[in-house]
Amino acid sequence: MARRKTPKSTSPGKSKRKWWWLAAAALVLAISTWLLIPFWTLSGQLEDQRSNQPSRLYGRPLALEVGARMNPESVQEELEHLGYRKWKGPGKLRIGEFHREGNALAAKLRSFPTPTGLQSPKSLEILFRSRRIRGLRQDGQDVRGVRLEPPLLATFYGPQQEERRPIQLQEVPETLVQSVLAVEDDSFFSHSGLSISGILRAAWVNVTGGKVSQGGSTLTQQLVKNLFLTHERTFSRKLREAVLAILVELRYDKTLLLEAYLNEIYLGRRHGANLIGVGAASYAFFNKSVSELDLAEAATLAGMIRAPAFYDPSTHPERSLERRKQVLQRLASLRWIPQAPLSSAEKHELQIASPPPTYRQMAYFSQWAKEEAQQRFGVSSLPASGLTLLSTLDRSLQEKAVSAANWGMDALEKGWEKNRQEKGTLQIALVSIDPRTGGVLAYLGGRDFAASQFDRAAKAKRQAGSAFKPAVYATAFESRAASPSSLVDDSPLTVRLAGKDWSPRNSDNQFDGWMSVRSAVERSRNVPTVRLALQVGLPRIVEMARRLGISAPLKPLPSLALGAFEVTPLEMATVYGTLANGGIRTSIHGLEAVLDTEGKPIEGKPLAKPEAVLSRESSYLLTSVLQGVFERGTAKSARRDGLEGPFAGKTGTTNGRRDSWFAGYTADRASVVWVGYDDNSDTKLSGTRAALPIWARFVAATRPQSGYQVVEKPDGITTAVIDPESGQLTTEDCPRSLSEVFLAGEEPNSFCSLHSRERFPRYERIPRGERQKHPFRHWLDRVFKGRKEGERRKP
Repeated sequence: MARRKTPKSTSPGKSKRKWWWLAAAALVLAISTWLLIPFWTLSGQLEDQRSNQPSRLYGRPLALEVGARMNPESVQEELEHLGYRKWKGPGKLRIGEFHREGNALAAKLRSFPTPTGLQSPKSLEILFRSRRIRGLRQDGQDVRGVRLEPPLLATFYGPQQEERRPIQLQEVPETLVQSVLAVEDDSFFSHSGLSISGILRAAWVNVTGGKVSQGGSTLTQQLVKNLFLTHERTFSRKLREAVLAILVELRYDKTLLLEAYLNEIYLGRRHGANLIGVGAASYAFFNKSVSELDLAEAATLAGMIRAPAFYDPSTHPERSLERRKQVLQRLASLRWIPQAPLSSAEKHELQIASPPPTYRQMAYFSQWAKEEAQQRFGVSSLPASGLTLLSTLDRSLQEKAVSAANWGMDALEKGWEKNRQEKGTLQIALVSIDPRTGGVLAYLGGRDFAASQFDRAAKAKRQAGSAFKPAVYATAFESRAASPSSLVDDSPLTVRLAGKDWSPRNSDNQFDGWMSVRSAVERSRNVPTVRLALQVGLPRIVEMARRLGISAPLKPLPSLALGAFEVTPLEMATVYGTLANGGIRTSIHGLEAVLDTEGKPIEGKPLAKPEAVLSRESSYLLTSVLQGVFERGTAKSARRDGLEGPFAGKTGTTNGRRDSWFAGYTADRASVVWVGYDDNSDTKLSGTRAALPIWARFVAATRPQSGYQVVEKPDGITTAVIDPESGQLTTEDCPRSLSEVFLAGEEPNSFCSLHSRERFPRYERIPRGERQKHPFRHWLDRVFKGRKEGERRKP
């Protein structure tokens, strides 16, 4: 009989060992995950520091050209605004310094972004003579033109409002590295992540001092904590911090860790942002790059690391000075820096940079530029992406725009719109462009971005009123249906449309009979404009408005001639910019370029090429007529107030005075101002009362040193002295005369028949000295000359 096999019994000891091994493996896995996940994340952050910063928007840099009219005071003012410091000697100019002596100015320019990439630091010498630039030298070489660095306009922060300016270790002065190591980790280059001597020393100081005044963490431990861990005081967190510090030290070079630490250390809060890294703190407190810091400033920043808010030099200067002294004394005890510079730094006056000027209205342009960056350059997000946006906005012009708007709105609310606050806040939009390039120079979308983020410059669709009339007259001139001297009828008119009668009226409810096109525009007469619009064809006017730059919906209705359809201030700036540019329309834009984190240009959609949409001759005829608005028309009050320059422009006021416009230009500037209420309430205003004074104050304050440029007369234009009532060549009997512009070959060839014998062709005109020989004909002359003043001849 076979023997049965009995199953082997499992030993109780082996079973327990198996579970112990499984538990140990699970524990190791948990600990590994507990360490490896943060280590993995930490490694990524260490290797990609430069992208973790906000994007910045810069304005148009000041351009210097040999022969340009400019004084040294203007250049010095711009350099000081950019944070450049006066050279105090001895030695050569350092980066970020300038020196002016008489008519010569020298500066050591920083590295700064340009549309083609980053420009390296360069030396600059400028020679002035007779308020002009007579010579430019860059790095010792003669040049024709130079651009200064662009001014910072705005920073695009994320939700945490972190200001970061990542630096590379080679940019950091040795004194800053020494100051930081002296007070935070003097054995950094000798330990492996943990410093036993530092821990023991801190413990001894804390015990003998009776309070916790020092910590034993190394720079590596602080870096690990700042990048990944919390600031809670627990054993598990300290253990994790210590292990991660050792792992990081094994993986990375000391210089990379020091660079990362300097970029990640928290240094307080200023100008509404949290300062992360010495680069951000250097600009915030001293308005200079890290490479420009002196020993005293370096010691000040190093002293803040322990308690940034407590030692903030802008709010607690006494504490900051005392802490700086401690840092310098620590440097002395370590013998890292000679005593002479330490003593000099200790006596150094604490100089904190003033907060940069803030513009509540700058946010409107920043918002508009952000949208352009998304549409043209494909930028999905600006916070934390480290991009550089180079814009066309002129900082000085923007300041003047803000000032003019504040002045004008205050005056209106204390005057014509006094006690009308129940209607809400009176609002404004202002756009100023360079018509030659389409670049926006100044941009206001409202009075206060914090109160209302609605951008009225780009998105408020309002009736243009008479500011639209240039589109009508441009169509008439281009089609040869009229010229500036053509006569139009200002008499009652009724148009029947869709079974209803429409009768346009003038603002004064009067009719003045026959008048020239020039007079109709200067005096902003509505009825003659409608008659001319019907004559040339409303569809053609719609087409012309499109070509000039209006993209809003328009319909070929008679009220179109009076600006009854809604447009934006930005569209109106395009229209008037096209006239200023001789009929050539350019693409309105706010960005010149966008650079990535390495300073390289990002390819974007190209702007549309300039397009000739109106002949130069027709454009010049219209410009000449619009210049008369300042001399004799609805803008002549600006001349009485002292405004000088070759301006052309037009007022605009809509029904109920709900919208007040003024648009004007020279060859190098086109600016538009709109004033009204957001809810379209009626006002007591008009284009002349509200928009014109603000426009005039702005353009007067921003006048170029060489003056505004004249719109050049093309070859196909000629002039003739005419009688403004008859449109014919003037005679000595005409009470008034006017030098009028014409297309070559279309100037009048007959003398005025309204004020001379030319009305009776069978009689020859008798020279004044021979009239006594012809008493009868002399009597006819006297009778003819005595016609009722103001009587007009129907064409």
